[in-house]
Formats: sequence, structure tokens, C-alpha cells
Amino acid sequence: MSDLSVPGIGRTGTPFGAPAPALPTPATGASFGETLKASLAQVNHQQVQADRAIEELALGRRADLAATLVQVEKASLSFQLMAQVRNKLVEAYQEVMRMQV
Repeated sequence: MSDLSVPGIGRTGTPFGAPAPALPTPATGASFGETLKASLAQVNHQQVQADRAIEELALGRRADLAATLVQVEKASLSFQLMAQVRNKLVEAYQEVMRMQV
């Protein structure tokens, strides 16, 4: 059975190549910016892995359509989540800028 976990939730790693970059844990004292950068790196890694899986399927090197679709969906969901996080950060910034001193 292939690894269907989403990075950051449960086990990490992908069936297509190198494991995703690890997120800093609170115990390491990572700042918000570092955590955000690591999250962006993971989303990018998911996108690259999905592209690679599609390419392998198209070239006939991989016959497992289901695993490829799972990889593409994981990349899509992680991108959508990151977009929502960005939207919330922009909203928070706009709210702070509207505050009167």
C-alpha cells in the first residue's frame, strides 16, 4: 500500500522520490517566518512530485494511474491550503493597518 499521508499530518514522505522537507517543530524555536518558508517548500515539493508523477505516467514508466491521481490531488490540496493561509494573512495585515493608534 502506498503512503497516502499529507506532510505535516502524520508520517511524511512520498512514493515518488525524496521525502518532503520537514517542518520546524515548536521545540526548535522556529520563528513564524521560518515555519512559513518551510511550509511553502513542502507545497512546492508536492507540486514537483505531482509533475514528476504525471510525466512518468505519460512516458509509460509508471502504470499506476491511481497513485498518480492521489499525488496530484495531494499537491492540489496543499496548494489550496497554502492559498487560504495567504488569504488569512493578508486579511490580518489589512485589519492591523486599519487600527487606529
